[in-house]
Amino acid sequence: MNGTLCLARRNVLCYFRDRGSVVFSLMAVIIVVLLYLLFLRNMLVESYPDMDGMSQLIDAWVLAGILGIVPVTTSAGSLQTMIEDRANGRVRDILVTPMSPARIAAGYILSTFLVGLIMSAFTMVLCVAYLAATGCPMSASAIAVTAALLVPSSLSGSIIVYSITSFFRSNGAFSGFFVVVSVLIGFLAGIYMPMGTMPEGMQIVGTLVPASHMAALFRDSLAGEALNEVFTGAPADVLDGFKTDMGFDLGLGGFDFDPATSMAYVLAVTAVFFIIAVVGIRRR
Repeated sequence: MNGTLCLARRNVLCYFRDRGSVVFSLMAVIIVVLLYLLFLRNMLVESYPDMDGMSQLIDAWVLAGILGIVPVTTSAGSLQTMIEDRANGRVRDILVTPMSPARIAAGYILSTFLVGLIMSAFTMVLCVAYLAATGCPMSASAIAVTAALLVPSSLSGSIIVYSITSFFRSNGAFSGFFVVVSVLIGFLAGIYMPMGTMPEGMQIVGTLVPASHMAALFRDSLAGEALNEVFTGAPADVLDGFKTDMGFDLGLGGFDFDPATSMAYVLAVTAVFFIIAVVGIRRR
């Protein structure tokens, strides 16, 4: 166990000491913020001209979505160390230690989880501070629920991304994967554009992605009170339509996810990718 913890500590330090890696792992977040400030915010707010508090609600909506994708992009960024270890042959130095391949893999997964959790917590602090400064209604319990959601979100992102990147052996393959993930994850989670404006095929693909469900859960906790305040007295069908279009509520094939089933889906998909990772480790 000490070897696993030492490997995890070494990987975490490698990630945070490489400032370029930290910045590029947040590239998707930077793209979302720029698109939001330059185009999306005014367009979305002006779509509901007669509703007070809509700007605070839209702010909370996009920031909650960002919390859903940070664990994915930072997990991918932290696994750059594993790819470099393989490409540069440093992994042979690790393999000659008494640690088994499973414990070595556990070290990489643990470090990826810690990086995702730390970066998510840092992002959440910034988001909550901004929303509080702009007067967005939030209760202490909503902030506590949001903080608790960071754990399964980071765990899911780290295991899924590790399972996929464990098949890469070169920096080129990993770099291509990293670019694709950084660009696509914002679309699939319904952050670059509302889920309801996407083509039906993209909506189905987006709903299958666990990060979309985590984004929906973050929206419920972080933007739920602003949503209720803005739509107080509005017809139920208007509220339901807004929640569906903006990705608060997700559905697939006639089945509507609620918070419990969304969390169960995320954990089930994570378990499948964990099994894939274990099988891959045993084969190697």
